[in-house]
Amino acid sequence: MRAVTPIPYPAAMQNLAAHDYADGHVIHLVSKLEPAPGQAPAALGLPRRLGPAGRAWFALANTVVSAAAAGALFLLWTQPTPGLWFELLFTVMLVGLATAPWAILAGSIRQADFERGLQAAWRDIAGRASAVEARVIERDWTLSEDGSVASFALTVRTADAASLRGRWRPADASHGLLQAQVPGVGAVVRVWWVADAPAGAPRVIEAADPSVVA
Repeated sequence: MRAVTPIPYPAAMQNLAAHDYADGHVIHLVSKLEPAPGQAPAALGLPRRLGPAGRAWFALANTVVSAAAAGALFLLWTQPTPGLWFELLFTVMLVGLATAPWAILAGSIRQADFERGLQAAWRDIAGRASAVEARVIERDWTLSEDGSVASFALTVRTADAASLRGRWRPADASHGLLQAQVPGVGAVVRVWWVADAPAGAPRVIEAADPSVVA
């Protein structure tokens, strides 16, 4: 495969690898691409995240788990055990059990804040976005336990040989795609972007669902 010339974006965005959509490129899967571009999408198609109520319930569950782990640690270090190795081993396990849910919650909050920033940036520039045609040159996906597509990424190239890579995730994590619904290599897509947008501005890649019969 020939070398790919990337569409430039700020170096600062490269430091956001811990986030999904760190480069701001979001794929919208549509039933079909109309011949005329029309208007740019009003919002980015990003997954729904835990709201305040969901976070509160998750934090409450984490508190219960942490309290149970603390109680188990107290018993571990105050009751007879086979030896110090036993105490150290189960201490590590219990601490990990108590801290992992809090790390997950913190990561979810950071991701939601990051995505809100992307949405706000897109709302500011969507009215000036223009569309260019591109073709898929590479794709990959991740599968869920039931075999459906949990997410997919496409690398697309425009007529001037510039390329970018975008990602799609379902709005609801419980709803995936059939593999036949993922656009294939060679498929035509539409890229919405703003040439003079601020640093790190998002872009939208519209791709048609190949399983939909015109």
